Amino acid sequence: MVSSVIIVGGGLGATTRFGLTMDFRRRRCAERPNPSNLPTRFHTVPPPSACTTVTADSLILVADIVPLLIGGKAASSAIGLVVMILAGMVAITKGGDLFTDSSVEIARITHIPPVVVGATIVSMATSFPEFMVSLTGTLSGSAEFAVGNAIGSCLCNIGLIIGLCAIVRGVLARRNGQQTGIATGRDMLAGPGMFMLGSCVLLCLFSLFDAGGAMRAGKPTEFGLSRWQAAILFIGMFWYLGYSIRMARQARYEMAISNDAQQNALSTRTALIKPAVTFLVASTIVVVGSRVLVCNGEEIALRMGVPKLVLGLTLFAVGTSLPELTISLIAVLKGHAALGIGNIIGSNVLNICWVLASCALVKPLPIGRQTILLDLPVTLLLTVMLLTFPWKSGRITSLAGYVVLLVYVLHLGFITLANPFS
Repeated sequence: MVSSVIIVGGGLGATTRFGLTMDFRRRRCAERPNPSNLPTRFHTVPPPSACTTVTADSLILVADIVPLLIGGKAASSAIGLVVMILAGMVAITKGGDLFTDSSVEIARITHIPPVVVGATIVSMATSFPEFMVSLTGTLSGSAEFAVGNAIGSCLCNIGLIIGLCAIVRGVLARRNGQQTGIATGRDMLAGPGMFMLGSCVLLCLFSLFDAGGAMRAGKPTEFGLSRWQAAILFIGMFWYLGYSIRMARQARYEMAISNDAQQNALSTRTALIKPAVTFLVASTIVVVGSRVLVCNGEEIALRMGVPKLVLGLTLFAVGTSLPELTISLIAVLKGHAALGIGNIIGSNVLNICWVLASCALVKPLPIGRQTILLDLPVTLLLTVMLLTFPWKSGRITSLAGYVVLLVYVLHLGFITLANPFS
């Protein structure tokens, strides 16, 4: 009878069949015995509460592991701290290796000089962590942190990273019987280098005569960076990027690309996919590895009784610039020093014209007396040194590396041991 109903009326049959099926399933579920009423030997499936507990425990485990793997928190045991530090070092080393290779490959495929690649896409990738940290600090009410982070990164970029790169390059060159020093073209010093110097001079001048309503602890500050000043610096970033694009186009033209190569633009875009993906993945690995290394290194130092002031001036100062340090050192070791120098110059320009300017556009930034009277003058001094030392010889020698590193160490030592502004 049921079959005839289904055959005669299509819609009614479908409805009746569905209803009978659902009713049959409900009866079977109702007749199924309750597992709690069965003897112990029949309890082959855990009760629902046990499944819920296992799922909750798994979620808790994942919630604990993920922050540990991305550097959100440190390991709890001493062995775990050592393992995570080693993992962070491996990550930044391997990530930096892939990052450098992909950047050089992008420069080769696009026929853009490595120094231009380093001063643009590489420096933007390595400066993005500073941007996020500074912007987050500004939005959360710690605007002073943005200034310290950006200026401290500029100091570290020239004093520590350029110094170490020049010294390492000198040691390797003498060992291999090559010419010492890092080659720097006059066009790089007169181009991106002048943008670096100009942004630093503008920041020094702007911070002196208009605080722009910046507040610290609810009180107006004597020095600061206002919104209109930040707008000028922000426009300078686009000027810098436009200049870099023009340099890239000019370099492509001067390399006299053949007509066949121009016609194969589609194949060039296809060839860019792999190094571009590698570039993005490697930059993520370097940033995450840096966070893991700094987070767990801080925990070990605190357990050993190292003062937080010393930590802030050493581990944190290096930690914020660890991507730049990794990329620049690996670039020098692989013979692509121009990529590393371009990265440092571009990073300093972006620290001022992108990181600081963006934060000041959100909220006027207070600038302390130590920054005005000590940090900014030393940053300006190191910038002038970086541009004048190789101006005639075209190379940043090992001696120049020792000099800028000494200035950086003396600066850290002074603000640590005899800081009159603390």
